[in-house]
Parts: sequence; C-alpha cells; structure tokens
Amino acid sequence: MELSSRPLRPLRILHLIAHSEPGGLSRYVHDLAAAMHERGHDVRVAGNRGGWQELFDRARFPYVQAPLDRGPIELWRASRALRDHLRGHPVDVIHAHYRRTTFVGRLLQRDRRPPLLYTVHLSDMPLNWAARLMNDYGDHVHVPAAEAGRWAVERAGVDPARVTLIPHGVHVECFPVADPETRRLARRQFSLREEDRVAAYVGRLDYPKNEEWLLDVVERGRARIPNLKLLVAGSGPHEAAFRRQIVARDLANHVIALGERLDPLTVYQAADALLLPSQREGFSLSTAEAMSVGIPVCRTRTAGAAELILENVTGRATPIDREAFVSAAIEFLRDGDALRTMAAAAARHVRKHFTFDRQLSETIALYYRIAGLAESSNSPAPAPAEAVRP
Repeated sequence: MELSSRPLRPLRILHLIAHSEPGGLSRYVHDLAAAMHERGHDVRVAGNRGGWQELFDRARFPYVQAPLDRGPIELWRASRALRDHLRGHPVDVIHAHYRRTTFVGRLLQRDRRPPLLYTVHLSDMPLNWAARLMNDYGDHVHVPAAEAGRWAVERAGVDPARVTLIPHGVHVECFPVADPETRRLARRQFSLREEDRVAAYVGRLDYPKNEEWLLDVVERGRARIPNLKLLVAGSGPHEAAFRRQIVARDLANHVIALGERLDPLTVYQAADALLLPSQREGFSLSTAEAMSVGIPVCRTRTAGAAELILENVTGRATPIDREAFVSAAIEFLRDGDALRTMAAAAARHVRKHFTFDRQLSETIALYYRIAGLAESSNSPAPAPAEAVRP
C-alpha cells in the first residue's frame, strides 16, 4: 500500500520513567527525546530525580518531576498530578519504560486514549502476581531484541500483533573507530601501558549485571595474561562492595574502578575488548557503543546478543553461567591477533545495522502508527517482532 507523502504535524510524546538513574535506559530515553525535540516534536519526560538528573536538566525538552519509583498509593497520586499536567499539554502517545510506569500510564488514559506503548528494556523478568498487577504491557510493546520479543509473546502472553522490534542504535559519529594514536592517548589517561591487554566494563554495578564475574576473570586470568588490566566504568548499589573485593582479592594492580562516567568513549578507546556478564539484558547499548569504536565483545547470551554478536567475528556469546563466562572471557582476551581482527568486523557490523538514525526513524514511524496518524512515505516501517536483523 502506498503511504501518504503529505506533511505530518509534529508528534506529542510523554515518556514515563521511574527515575533518572544512571544506565542505558536513561540514556535511551534522553537521546530519543532530545533528537525528536530537535526535529520539532513536543516531547516530555516524567519521573523522579536520580543520579543522572543533570543529564536531563541540561536538555531542552521538559522534565516533569513525579515520584514514579514508589508504591501504588504514591503512583496513584502522581498520576493525578500528571493528569492535570496533560490537560494543558495533551499527548499522542504515552511511552512507559518501567513496569510500574505502565500502571501510571493506564491511569492517565481515558477510553484507552492516548495509546500506551511499553518498551521491554529488561526481558526475562519475574512474572509473579504482583508484577502482572503493575504491568499489563500497554496497548503496544516495543522490544529492542528478537529474544525480548519471544519472551513477551511466549512468557508474558502478549499478542504478537502488539509487538514491534526496533533495535537500539548508537550515534556512530559520537563513537568513532579508534586509531592507534587515539588508543595510545586514551591509555595514557588511565596510566595504562601500550603492551597491556585491557578489558573494559561499562554499566551499572547492581543486579543483574554479575559484576563479580569480572573479578573472577582477572583473578584467574592474570596468571595466563600477566599484563591483564580491567577498566570498570559504572556505579550503583554494589559499587562499595565491588571496590572492597578488589582489595580483598589483591587485584588493585589489575583493576581500575572509575566510578560513573556520563561519557564512556575514552574507556572504549583504551580497551582491547568489552566484557558483559549480565544475567538479563534488554539489548546493551554499551555493547553497540564499544563495537562502534572497534572493540569486540564477550558477553552472556542475553537479549541483544543474537543481533550484535556474530560468533568469533564480532565477539563471543556464552551461556549465562559463571564458569562458562569466565573461562570463555580468559580465552577471548588471550588472543590479541583475533581481537584485532574482530575489532574491524565489530565496527562495520554496528555501523551498517545499529545506527541511532535508523532507530529514530523507525520509532517515529511506530508512534505515528499506534497514534492512528498517517505514516509518511520516507518513514521505514518497523520490523515485526519475530524478525531478527541482520
């Protein structure tokens, strides 16, 4: 069917997040909202204040403070305040990003309008009665990985017709391929030597990231890779315990804990490989960002792995098992020649399939479609949930 080419009015979108805490979810919402605002759409984000509030305070789109990380009574009260806000700022789509925010989204609707879109940022979540009470998955579900789509349909019971796959993308221009001189300068910032074999981790220090597996890799791997170093960029509830373990396990000469970094580019530029031992993931922006810089990745086989990891070409994917991951990561890090070969392939793969521009255009098309507005002829249709790219 030929799509209309007439100009469309700008969209009005309300994002609901629990809070502006550090992590890929906050970055996804911020970058999407900022890009749409730059294109003339009216975009707002509502949520409680968190550790990355500065990121949202600097943005040009409005951030509406609301306690969306609380219990049912507080959520109900927050919904009343947001309903008052929407009277002066009506929206075409409510986009919820946490399970409990779908509960608020439903309270904001009248006769199921505006439509409620829910993004599965973390698949394979508990499905007990309390979780189902707080989240009915909205009117439509966005998944960033095919595995997350299968989980939504097979485990959560979502109608496949309500699920759309749009993989996350990265600003490849912000994560350029690192040349040898860039790599040398980045390593100098962390007092690393040229001959060091450098693994990196970028993400939260919290469940379900399994950050203690990283210390297992270093503890066991340093005998086989004497120049092994690990850069850890991230914060979270487990940060203090993680730092204590570095000392207790005598790893201070091998592990550099950097704390939270809003811009992880220098970490990627200094690394030979990225490690991601998560128990669950929705996609992993850090994987795509590192690959864009030319860094191969060894990660557990969670959602997003199938799209990003071409086995022994762009990296390695392991079972979600501590021993399997640690053993595979050590072997992965030992072979410098293989890492360099995979680095180039990783950069090509992300730049061809996982750009932010592609994610943005497909997301805008999805908004227009579920809002009941005509799609423009130059907006590519998002993929069905069962599709796997590439």
